[in-house]
Amino acid sequence: MTKVKYGLPEKIIYCKRCLMSNQKPHSVNETTHTSTSLKETMKIDSSGACDACNYADYKKNKINWEKRENQLVTMLEKYRKNDGSYDCIVSGSGGKDSVQVAHMLKYKYGMHPLTVTWAPHMYTDAGKKNLESWINIGGFDNLLFTTNGKVMKKLTYEAFKNLYFPFQPFKFGIKFWATKMALKFNIKLVMYGEPYAEYGSTPLSEAEAPSLDLKYFVNDSKNIYLGGMLDSELKKKYNFSNNDLLPFMPIRSIDIKNKNVNVEYLGWYINWDPQKAFYYASENCGFMPDDERTEGTYGKYSSIDDKIDGLHYFTHYIKFGLGRCSFDASQEIRNGHITRAEGIALKDKFDGEFPSRYFKTCLDYMDITEDKFWEITDKARSEHIWAKKDNDWALKSILKINKND
Repeated sequence: MTKVKYGLPEKIIYCKRCLMSNQKPHSVNETTHTSTSLKETMKIDSSGACDACNYADYKKNKINWEKRENQLVTMLEKYRKNDGSYDCIVSGSGGKDSVQVAHMLKYKYGMHPLTVTWAPHMYTDAGKKNLESWINIGGFDNLLFTTNGKVMKKLTYEAFKNLYFPFQPFKFGIKFWATKMALKFNIKLVMYGEPYAEYGSTPLSEAEAPSLDLKYFVNDSKNIYLGGMLDSELKKKYNFSNNDLLPFMPIRSIDIKNKNVNVEYLGWYINWDPQKAFYYASENCGFMPDDERTEGTYGKYSSIDDKIDGLHYFTHYIKFGLGRCSFDASQEIRNGHITRAEGIALKDKFDGEFPSRYFKTCLDYMDITEDKFWEITDKARSEHIWAKKDNDWALKSILKINKND
């Protein structure tokens, strides 16, 4: 009997329009994530289209974007402050998407955003320069929060060992920190870029509203998991204090109740396109791509802030059979920049490429050997996705071009 990990669908079904499959997991509140968590995954309908492609159709054919922008202006008026004080928070690293959000809010819509940044595990040169350009060329106030490095390293190791997800400690910052800062500074509006629905990371029904559901950053359970371990176990194992783990903890309902904080996506109101976001960020805030092609894909301007980014996408490829190129090419297929046949050719060339550029740096950061890395990696493979032959691993299900491509 085939052993299927993570609660994934045993039968792998690819979208007939992009490169995604029904193995693509939905986003979750990371403080609920354990080694035995069962994944909800992206749906593929009876016509063979995935949720992300159906959302792209909805964007193209059903949304009146002029009306949506009018709704945005009306919504912003509710939060606008006329005394020059901050009236919204934009979470971001200085990447193309957060840059566009902040710049449009300030210079097109007259808001006063405070930008907040949860520092990566290990800044790349490109990431650090783009953060500085966001502030200095774009013209923004920024709060950069850098976690206790000792704690961050241990959580990264535990997340890799227990969940095969070394990027998780950064996810806590992406999902929690902006709202925590909104509560701290009594700011009522938090703005992100593109909706999760763009990538099929949430049920399609959640795209009906511009707001991010509280379930993604509020958790009232007594059992809080960080790196796949109970917080009490972490404290015991590493002699961490409550204060050491404080930045990673979820928001509790009592903290946000009656505070009227609204967390929304600018990309619900504005027709979002990652490629256009790159050009916008470059023109207005001096955003620069990396000086090398990003391993695992064909571009060099997305997710280039953290030296662990490449390893993150590689672990995703091992767990779910979907690599970085699959995501990039699928988005460009939906936006009409490339054909599906071109996307498949790119996927065949780049998906699953090993992230050698910062690999040794990541091993040192997690304090593990290369042998240990591969031991954990091979244990993370699910039998319904991978087969081993002559000491080499290969995907069991291969995406093929169809006659409509």
